[in-house]
Amino acid sequence: MPLPDARKPHPSRFWDYALGGRDNVHADRDLLEEAEQIMPDLKVLTREQRLFVDRTVEYWVGEAGVRQILDIGGGMPTDIYDNVHEVAHRIAPDTRVVYVDKNPVAVAHMAALQADGEYTVALEGDARDPDTILFDEVVRSTLDFTMPVGVLLSGILHFLTDEEDPAAIVSRIHEAVVPGSFLSVNHISSDVDPRVPDVIEIFRRASDPLIDRGRADLERILAPWTMVDPGLVPVSQWRPAGEVQNACDAYGAVLRKV
Repeated sequence: MPLPDARKPHPSRFWDYALGGRDNVHADRDLLEEAEQIMPDLKVLTREQRLFVDRTVEYWVGEAGVRQILDIGGGMPTDIYDNVHEVAHRIAPDTRVVYVDKNPVAVAHMAALQADGEYTVALEGDARDPDTILFDEVVRSTLDFTMPVGVLLSGILHFLTDEEDPAAIVSRIHEAVVPGSFLSVNHISSDVDPRVPDVIEIFRRASDPLIDRGRADLERILAPWTMVDPGLVPVSQWRPAGEVQNACDAYGAVLRKV
């Protein structure tokens, strides 16, 4: 896949900047700083979405016994927060993790961090074409699709337009995995934070503009899957480790195929 245009903000890079990373450029930083004029706590909100992913992985590996994770659109790795394979391997070192991202720079950075190529791999792919990921030779040789898989779509659906049919993508993933598999999603929404529409206007100049969706839209998109308690909630309220301290701008849900 082509390298992202450094003149335009890119999702994997501006979220890297929001999380305190170094793999970003001026266009990404300028965009985030402009958005912070409307949403001064934007970096805190981004952190809440990241911590939701950590809790998802801890639940899958620690409670549900999942030993295979497919992270679609995971973005840039970070040395500030544990990456998905690090969270999983802390609980069960034999957990296999496949990272997929359309940004070849993110894939290269993730590949460089892999301590064990047998259990963790990274490759290029785009959530908009799920079959090229689900039936990729490397994916199939790393993950056993006759066993449950946890699929992460963290911060991905809100970059997919209605014309790109996120419901069909979610349904295709549901078809490809066995019962007992999981899906995790988080999605910005003005239902959760009324400042979201103004921030979306700023993000229109990014390579992948953001889309605002409400609860009803998300429930329709996720319909093939069964919600795990507590259901579709603001990400900071999904099984928090302690008292919820921060607001958030996104819904989060973990779902299971039954």
